[in-house]
Amino acid sequence: MPRDQPGWWQKISINPVFIVVGLVYWWAGHGMMMVIAFIAVASHELAHAVVAEAYDLSVNRIEIWPFGGIAEIPGLHTEGPYVESMVAVAGPLQNFVLAFVAWMAARWLPFDPRWVHSFIEASLFIGAINLLPVAPLDGGHLAKSYWASQVGYREAERRVSAFGRWLAYGMMVITAGSFLSGHPLLNLGLFAGFLYWGAIRMENQSAYLIVRDLALRQDQFARRPVWLVQDFAVRQDAPIKDVLKVMRPQKYHRIIVLDDELKRLGTLYEEQLLKALTDEGPETLVGELLP
Repeated sequence: MPRDQPGWWQKISINPVFIVVGLVYWWAGHGMMMVIAFIAVASHELAHAVVAEAYDLSVNRIEIWPFGGIAEIPGLHTEGPYVESMVAVAGPLQNFVLAFVAWMAARWLPFDPRWVHSFIEASLFIGAINLLPVAPLDGGHLAKSYWASQVGYREAERRVSAFGRWLAYGMMVITAGSFLSGHPLLNLGLFAGFLYWGAIRMENQSAYLIVRDLALRQDQFARRPVWLVQDFAVRQDAPIKDVLKVMRPQKYHRIIVLDDELKRLGTLYEEQLLKALTDEGPETLVGELLP
């Protein structure tokens, strides 16, 4: 590793919420559960980072939350669905592999069998639940990548974020009910909080991803010289921001501008949209860009 590159220990950060929850668990006599959760989550996020770096992507930071984590990998969304999918599935796959190895080697491990069993359960839980197609889980990234190619960045973002919020609401209701029954599911409530936070955090990223894609188009085209062309018919009084919402990843966009009577007024291209977005702003009407 080059000297100017930080080591893994410098990239991992622990969210204060994890520390607070860990202290509460330790005080309640369940500190080992937080240690197990940390190992399962950290190995999950490290798997994302290792696979990302195998595709020459840099990893800025890995943040550990209770029963979840975030790996910040700039440029991942511009690498295409295949690379994004490989990075996304690396985390759950790592959890499943570790659970299998722990199960196979349980009789030889120098640990209390109860902790080995708990580690297997935690790894399987984290791996399986991360495959759900909701934000901010890995399954949400896979679903967003697929839906973006079908309905555009904005609608794909809306779907996975909404699904994530509703799943969090459901978990919170179950958690509240568990307290009334006398058997509180604290872990489920903590995960619901993480899920809700992640779903909210993922919202409103689509515009940034689209603009970044357009700005990086020249470099992308140099690496992949053949692209599919996506045509859009757009009314002349539509603002640029509405066009950006329906753009798809890994496609070159051509905008056919029509008047109210569906008469073609002209054609615009990506580079014209990007220049107008930068110079005049997202409220600029597409009809104003025609010569």
